[in-house]
Amino acid sequence: MEELDIGRFLSVAKADLESCLDVVEHSELIGEITANMRIHHMRFDGNGRPAIKALAEALYQYIIEYCISCKNRPEQLNTRQAAKLTKEARELFRHPNITSTNPDTSGEAGEALLFFLSEAILEAPQVVAKMELKTNRRDEVKGSDGIHMKWNQADEIVDFYFGESKMYQDVSRAVTAALDSVDGFHDGKMYKHEFNMVTKHFKYADEKIRESVADLIKYGEPGPGVRLNHACLIGYDWPEYRDNPTANTKKNIEDFRARLLKDSSRLAKILNTKFEKFEKKHLRFEVFFIPFPSVQEFRNAFNEALD
Repeated sequence: MEELDIGRFLSVAKADLESCLDVVEHSELIGEITANMRIHHMRFDGNGRPAIKALAEALYQYIIEYCISCKNRPEQLNTRQAAKLTKEARELFRHPNITSTNPDTSGEAGEALLFFLSEAILEAPQVVAKMELKTNRRDEVKGSDGIHMKWNQADEIVDFYFGESKMYQDVSRAVTAALDSVDGFHDGKMYKHEFNMVTKHFKYADEKIRESVADLIKYGEPGPGVRLNHACLIGYDWPEYRDNPTANTKKNIEDFRARLLKDSSRLAKILNTKFEKFEKKHLRFEVFFIPFPSVQEFRNAFNEALD
């Protein structure tokens, strides 16, 4: 099969992600299904606080790339064009009126973060800007939380990644919700609609690549050159964001990472237990675990960046 030059469409710089997020290398294995378990955490500022606002601001810097198709904007933006498109992109979000009794429960912050991870870590460009297809900004994006793809050189196949972002206080509930959504995605044949979106709303102006991608999909079904993957972001509250005020910041961060590494066995056990009961064993998964002091705090920080 001829290689598809998809990688050149990546928009998120890995250095931008690495300035906000760090990774914990673990040795846990997932059985029952082909899945990679990834554990990330926010970096800490000089005072030892998790840099939630910095992460939210980093996501905001990519608001145009996330929301608006390349074919609908100039390749090189001048100042006025950038300001106009930023305004257009901001208006696609829900902008909830957040109060202590009315917290934001939308998934938009997690969906934007999953876009960030899929481009920078998986190196899979977004191929449909689903945000700009909304007819009402108060609506949530239907179907998956993102469509990405990349050429797998080793297997000579195109990997499609359908996004699923779940941010709950409890990590086990978040995993359950993600797999339930994936189940419904396939049982309801939503993937056919998503594949048709790829052929109709391909994000880039390159007609040759669009036609090549369309040839991989027939009647909403993946052809022999296509492999189905789900990229899942599991955000959750973790009470281990604590430090020793008498210790230096470096020591507190080392202790935090040690606790997170130790917790990797619990996270792997949760995944293995859920996948054991999951029937669609042919699917492949990339699972990103990210602990937060509070997922609600992250949602609020993202909304502040938008406003």
